[in-house]
Amino acid sequence: MKKTLLTAIICAITASRAVFAQESATLSFTGPSSWVPGTSITLSVQDTYTNLGGSYAVSYWLDVSSTVAPFLTITGLTHFTFPNGYNGPFPILFDLPQSGGFVGEPVDLGGTSNILIPDGSYHVTDITFALAVGAPLGTYTLRTTIAPPRASIQTDANFNDVGIPQATFVFTVVPEPSTLALLGIGAVGSGLLIYRRRKHRNDATDQCGECPDHSDHAQWREWFD
Repeated sequence: MKKTLLTAIICAITASRAVFAQESATLSFTGPSSWVPGTSITLSVQDTYTNLGGSYAVSYWLDVSSTVAPFLTITGLTHFTFPNGYNGPFPILFDLPQSGGFVGEPVDLGGTSNILIPDGSYHVTDITFALAVGAPLGTYTLRTTIAPPRASIQTDANFNDVGIPQATFVFTVVPEPSTLALLGIGAVGSGLLIYRRRKHRNDATDQCGECPDHSDHAQWREWFD
């Protein structure tokens, strides 16, 4: 009797642990945080999930700050762990208005696998973006979606959908190198102009010892025009 009761207790504890084991899945991005207009940028996507018994698929979409959305496109996708994913046509535009000052793209950027991928953390996708010339300077946010019909999900071993919390990536649009060069040239030119004017004034003062303020000599006033 005691042995039967002990066995029942152990089974109940094991079952309760299985029930209360929390399924979870997260996405994260790595890549350069400074983006230059007129260039391409690649971000890597990491997919981490636990207590799913493995996964057959991941789905996610992206939104970006509306100010930079007209200048940003997705020009390439490389799928790794879940290889059966979108392969074109490109570019993918950010043209779906969303809440909170964001604009989304219409394509599921995830993928599927023909075999069960065990729980773990995987590099699932490389996303290549193109940032057009003229993109406004500033700091912007790229984020995954969480609301239907574009909810980000992980498909577990029983083909149930597990919601993925929102992941964000913050990037800064910085000036093009040519713009920085022009600003540098302008600063040097301004410095030289100020230096020459000061030198002119010093030379004029040296040549007129009688009246340092040059108020009585019209020819010296020409130096300061």
